[in-house]
Amino acid sequence: MRSFKATMKAKSKRIYKYLAVAAAIFILDLFGVFTHLFELEYDTHFQYPMEGDVLKYAQARKNKQSHIEDGSEEVPNPINLYNYTFLHERQCDVVEAKKPQLTLLIKSALGNVQRRDAIRRTWGYEQRFSDVHIRRVFLMGTSSNTFLMDAIDHEAREFGDVVQADFIDSYFNNTIKTMMGFKWVVERCPRAHYYMFVDDDYYVSMKNVLRFIAHPALYPENAISLNSMWEKKASNEHEKLYGGFVFQTRPLRQKFSKWLVTLKEYPFNRWPPYVTAGAFILSRSALTDLYYVSQYTKHFRFDDIYLGLVALKARINLTHCGNFHFYRPRYSGPDSYRFVVASHEFADTSEMERIWNECRSSNYA
Repeated sequence: MRSFKATMKAKSKRIYKYLAVAAAIFILDLFGVFTHLFELEYDTHFQYPMEGDVLKYAQARKNKQSHIEDGSEEVPNPINLYNYTFLHERQCDVVEAKKPQLTLLIKSALGNVQRRDAIRRTWGYEQRFSDVHIRRVFLMGTSSNTFLMDAIDHEAREFGDVVQADFIDSYFNNTIKTMMGFKWVVERCPRAHYYMFVDDDYYVSMKNVLRFIAHPALYPENAISLNSMWEKKASNEHEKLYGGFVFQTRPLRQKFSKWLVTLKEYPFNRWPPYVTAGAFILSRSALTDLYYVSQYTKHFRFDDIYLGLVALKARINLTHCGNFHFYRPRYSGPDSYRFVVASHEFADTSEMERIWNECRSSNYA
């Protein structure tokens, strides 16, 4: 009897060990630990289609040339054209004689009517400054909901600030939404000095946007007066500014994550540097280069990562500014937001309006 009990006890221990090992393997696999073991080293193995020096092809395509300037090479066909049709689009450059100095491209979901209305009343108000010309558009896709689509048609007619294309508006189509914004700029609004892309759940201080643009590398220490700033900046037509909050992170391999990236999608152990897509600023020259280089860069579903890949191929350096906040900083009165350029996590429109109005009264917005 004792021998039998001892045998059963030993078997039970082995079973528990096997179960513990199996559970550990399952958990490690769930958290992507094994996937990380098969990643390629970014510094030594990185490549991303289309491979090679695609900047020369992009420059030739921008200049409408069929061959590289020295005539030695024919320009290949693009591998990634976002050939969607605009359903609504503002003609900001064609019908307006006065060129905009700053164009806001606000990425918005179709149902976020209250957010768009709040933005029109606050930081997106086009007549905010008498000496700075601002244009505002809302970027959107489409929906199978006919009631929603009819509402957008009405909104576009009422405000004239909707840029809508015929792709399905969803989170994982944000790259398409962003790149259709690029396309609209190149085709319809190419002469603004600067372009700011921003999500509709952001607080933005336009005064600080303009101060950042004046001296991106020095903000906020410079925090200069806005007087005559644009006249000083307008002479630098070829400045390549791509600014915002710069991240240097690794792909998420956790199988339960919304942002799971498989090895097939991206096999390397870290991303190239990228600017969070919630709010970023581009000069005209940088945006144009990114647009044409994107035509030779394989699509990726995360827009910030995709633009990081494109910027790497376009050889555009990213400008980091900690006052573009991915996480909302604590608000304890206008002074606490004195240098905030943009902040995420303002889905509550009434709160955003209250804080913006308080900061505006203190000359910070």
